[in-house]
Amino acid sequence: MKDKMNMKRIALIMAALAILVTGCSKGKKYTLTGSLETANFKQSPDSLVLVSDDLPNIYTIPVKDGAFSFSGRVVKPIVATLKEPGKKVVNKPIVLEKGTITFENGYPRGTPLNEAFYELSQQVKETIRANRENQEAIPEALSKLYRDYLTQHPDDPSAVIALMSARRYMKPDMMSELIALTSKSVQNDSHIDKIKLELRLRGAM
Repeated sequence: MKDKMNMKRIALIMAALAILVTGCSKGKKYTLTGSLETANFKQSPDSLVLVSDDLPNIYTIPVKDGAFSFSGRVVKPIVATLKEPGKKVVNKPIVLEKGTITFENGYPRGTPLNEAFYELSQQVKETIRANRENQEAIPEALSKLYRDYLTQHPDDPSAVIALMSARRYMKPDMMSELIALTSKSVQNDSHIDKIKLELRLRGAM
């Protein structure tokens, strides 16, 4: 009887270990690479921190000779931020997704959603340059760019980063309209919750 009980316990332990190992290997591999210069970090820290509500841990990434590289796995694309330890303001939003993500001129590039946001950011810069002599026209011109983008990406993590970007340029009522174009999962993201709180305090939501 004891032998049967022991065998059952061993079988349960083996099954639990198998589940644990399988869980650790699940997901699609991403590699994040770059340098302090290409990521536009002004200081020279000896490490960076990768943070996301959807990651199981806060990851510390060593910086060696000004360069960094880090690999991990995600089940689906998620929003993360790369920042200097102990600092809240200076951060780089990233979509962690399958593939190699490389920082260039301050932007994460190389994977589909990061490339999509990069293209949007360049359109934003060009629109601002084109309206330099007519500053009042900028919010409306940018609003169209962001509306078009969010209509095409209403439910993916790059929508979160797009809204974080739009926050710098949009009037409160325009910002509320942009948020409404996205899915519930995007609207409930912690980064967007902070924006919505600001809008509520300003009477725009």
